[in-house]
Amino acid sequence: MPIATRYPGVYIDEDASPAISVNALPTAVPLFAMSYTNTSTTPVKFNSYLDVLQYYKASDLDTIAVRGLRAYFECGGGPCWAVDWDVLAKAADELGDAITLIVQNTFDDVAPNPSDTRHFFLLDGPTTEITDGTANSAYTANPYAAVYYPTIVVPWSQGYVPASAIMAGLYCKNDSTRGVWNAPANMLLPTGYQPSYPMTDSLQAQYNSRKAINMIRSFPNRGTVVWGARTLDNSDNWRYINVRRLFNSTERDISSAMRKMVFEPNNQPTWRKIYTAIDSYLYSLWQQGALVGVKPEDAYFVQIGEGVTMTADDIAQGKMIAKVGMAAVRPAEFIIIEFTQDMQSVTA
Repeated sequence: MPIATRYPGVYIDEDASPAISVNALPTAVPLFAMSYTNTSTTPVKFNSYLDVLQYYKASDLDTIAVRGLRAYFECGGGPCWAVDWDVLAKAADELGDAITLIVQNTFDDVAPNPSDTRHFFLLDGPTTEITDGTANSAYTANPYAAVYYPTIVVPWSQGYVPASAIMAGLYCKNDSTRGVWNAPANMLLPTGYQPSYPMTDSLQAQYNSRKAINMIRSFPNRGTVVWGARTLDNSDNWRYINVRRLFNSTERDISSAMRKMVFEPNNQPTWRKIYTAIDSYLYSLWQQGALVGVKPEDAYFVQIGEGVTMTADDIAQGKMIAKVGMAAVRPAEFIIIEFTQDMQSVTA
């Protein structure tokens, strides 16, 4: 309601309704499973490898799991959490949106079951050399998980390092420098990091579909790189890691913002606030190249309102429903170059 201004002075117009904006939360915060170490059953946070050195005893430092933490930080990792393997699922539930990744970080235990859809799982492939196309039979099709092979030889230890720990670090590096919507692939590992087993093009081709296994390979004059960006799901929608993770982060960001509107009036002014906040957030993603489309309306849509996303009965029951669609960018896996030669006749 406009303030009646009858004489010169200071007038205060109070608006108690909450403002809403959708903020981009961190996209790569891992929770590491720690086997055969003296790690607490309560999640422990590490901001650097120095924190790791201060937490663990000397006898733990060359265990598989702690080697994984060192490699994670060397590969670009940031703040992370670690917890005893036996309580991994419980810890992930307790931490909730404080983490985004769950890292197997070992290669002698059964892989964690990726039944949690709030987080993305990084799993380790076989510990022995892959020689045929049957190695993915141990995994269940799942869009919320990716498998990496092989284990990695590092210059500072006689033991191997789990590929999942290295990839967690590269996910962090990818997200901070290029954005979660970019595939965490074709990325160089640090100098001296080498795959424990070689991989050929023909053998990798057998793992680039169905339940994919992503390979870490060494190429002449290139170094050791991540050569794959697929989930364990071969459907068109969720085949690629960056697409699934973009939707994960977007769902989390929007849900976090909308929680501020709980108990607000379920009416047009509130719907307009929510629409504007989500539209602004998605427009920013489009500007950064996360979404396909020449124009914003080609890249995403936001819908909310009675007769659009809600019925009168929904509103009566206190349900506020917003619908969001995005056209995510997919990686160019197969770059095909066509050469044409025009044969000119030669006359004597």
